[in-house]
Amino acid sequence: MDNLLTNRILAFFPPPQFLEMPAAGIDISDTSIKYIDAVHTRAGMVPRTVRKIDLEEGIVENGIVRNVDKLAQALKDFSYKDKRKYANVALPEELVYLYTIEVPTAHKHKEILQVIEFSLSDHAPIPAQNAVFNYDKVSIGPEITEISVTVFPKDVIDTYAQAFHNSGFKVKAFELESHTVARAAIPKKSKDISMVIDFGKTRTGITIAAGQTPVFSTTVKVGGDIFTQVIRENLKVDSDKIDAIKKNEGITDARNSVLKEKMLHAADELVEEIQKHYRYWNSRQSDEEGIIEPIKHIYLCGGAVVTKGLPEYVADTLNLPVKIADVWQNMFDIDKYIPDIHKDDSLSMATGAGLILRDM
Repeated sequence: MDNLLTNRILAFFPPPQFLEMPAAGIDISDTSIKYIDAVHTRAGMVPRTVRKIDLEEGIVENGIVRNVDKLAQALKDFSYKDKRKYANVALPEELVYLYTIEVPTAHKHKEILQVIEFSLSDHAPIPAQNAVFNYDKVSIGPEITEISVTVFPKDVIDTYAQAFHNSGFKVKAFELESHTVARAAIPKKSKDISMVIDFGKTRTGITIAAGQTPVFSTTVKVGGDIFTQVIRENLKVDSDKIDAIKKNEGITDARNSVLKEKMLHAADELVEEIQKHYRYWNSRQSDEEGIIEPIKHIYLCGGAVVTKGLPEYVADTLNLPVKIADVWQNMFDIDKYIPDIHKDDSLSMATGAGLILRDM
């Protein structure tokens, strides 16, 4: 059924909530929890609540839950106030392994799972008894199908699951962060190879996807905070002033010449990591011409994208046009509904939007 027609039907005849099991999209990082829930309308699936709270330092470190009770307590702030029972949850990229393999097209689901089990030791340094995995089909040929495999450490998932259980949420699905970001940032009808760059506060996620299916992803331990630190060290100003400088002066228009030089140096450090993975893909494309397609689109999201000059700097370095992602594009028609959140703020909500889209 056409998605637009489905949305119209759901808007006029919404299913009972106990049947629909509407799930919030919850994105947990070392520093914050970002939360989105949505409802069906004539415009599509529109946000009902978009919220963010800061996490106390040490509750989550490098994606690992260090204090289940405190994380559960923080999650209760959402489960009680927003009356959502179910959640789709993004798992941090640092702890998950993503790789592609080929399987015979004739293989059934159980046979594919067996092939993946045999491949685990070669691609993911996680003991088989501690591995939870899933797969997506990237391309289907007459004889060979390429699949993208995602492997999670079970013990890490268990700590997240316990925190959500203690908070009152029921988790419908755990999903890799790169899958959710790709689902929001890349237009749903795209069949091309795209790179999505998610500039976070303390890290940057880099995803290469075929259509909306990730085939490569990694996390760089450099994020928007690198610019914050440079400004703080050179100008000795408070946080509000720092945010204004990043947004209005950025890496190219800083009035202080010393600051401008250091901002450009920080940008180089960040963009070099992106360029490294861009070159990696292009080298594969050159070596396997006709099999591996080149990157055709680059989409940027994440809170640090609002740093003035950063999108242009990425475009100049990679010598490709880049687009600021519209994280709502696959959820609803912007001509029919304008969300109650500034566009700049929405750029940090790509993961949550992708989790909402999982159920559409």
